[in-house]
Amino acid sequence: MKKAPEQPYGVSPKNYPEFMARCSEHMVRKGKDMAGYFLQPADPEAVIYEVYEADCAGNTCTALTILKPGKVGNEYFMTKGHFHEDAESGETYVCLKGKGMVIMQTRDGATDEIILEPGTVACIPPGWAHRTINIGKGEFIMMAVFPANSGHDYVSIQERGFIKRVVEESGQTKII
Repeated sequence: MKKAPEQPYGVSPKNYPEFMARCSEHMVRKGKDMAGYFLQPADPEAVIYEVYEADCAGNTCTALTILKPGKVGNEYFMTKGHFHEDAESGETYVCLKGKGMVIMQTRDGATDEIILEPGTVACIPPGWAHRTINIGKGEFIMMAVFPANSGHDYVSIQERGFIKRVVEESGQTKII
């Protein structure tokens, strides 16, 4: 018997909890999961971010990330960041709430960044690693859309890190 098709849905700053409720996967990253990503050790039990991922519809996956406000030392809370296993896969981020930044880099050292505020869309081309950072005072919430076959290569980032870091110095956000 053929499975009935998924019903279309929309996600907005007002109804994102409905999206979270329909997700099949929920991941919580705490400080202990982020060992080696920050310049200083994080509180092992501090929740840094959560990811809710829906079942893929066709060739497209959607996920929602809630990045908590806070810092480890002077470094803002961030996601681990990743390349895609499929080198032809890009990703799109849509900011729903808060203020954040996506930093990106290629394997050969090119870098870029985009500030994300509600309504901002960031298009990340294939071949660019990407990490989000919460540079605001409240939760930073964003939707990600990516190909179902993209895969996530966290190991490259874990081993080599990102070229740039985002910190607060004298009350200002700085990229170092």
